[in-house]
Amino acid sequence: MKLWPEYAQNIIVGVIFQGQWNWYVTEREYWFLNTEMEERFGIDILDETTAGAFLDHIREYKVAAGELTTVLQVLDDAIQHKDEVLEFYPALYVDFDQKVLYSLFPEPASFEHYVPVGWKGEYQNFLKEVPPAEQYWIIHGSDFFKKYT
Repeated sequence: MKLWPEYAQNIIVGVIFQGQWNWYVTEREYWFLNTEMEERFGIDILDETTAGAFLDHIREYKVAAGELTTVLQVLDDAIQHKDEVLEFYPALYVDFDQKVLYSLFPEPASFEHYVPVGWKGEYQNFLKEVPPAEQYWIIHGSDFFKKYT
């Protein structure tokens, strides 16, 4: 993992593009989709037409579900407070194919309000939308996050 999740700074994002699911751990600013970002590789609006170029730029931040699972397993013994687990909750679900962004981001940055025209943006729990093989928080059949809620 190139970038480590850090509460409200570096976030875990699930992305669907051209039918492919991938997890990314990136800085949060990339994901205000309809806002020009200086640090977004010259991409003013991040949508289905610019996603390919953007995802190519951030390919080094792609993380396999298995790697995230391993991190949770290693951290399990070290977690002293449930707030420490929040860094590892997926913050965003971005489906470029269906033009949808769902946010679970725990702070006031409302990503769902910064979606391109024609997109659906909502603050909602999207964990059940994640394909079962990509649910890195399900470890040996148990929901890791439920242990700390």
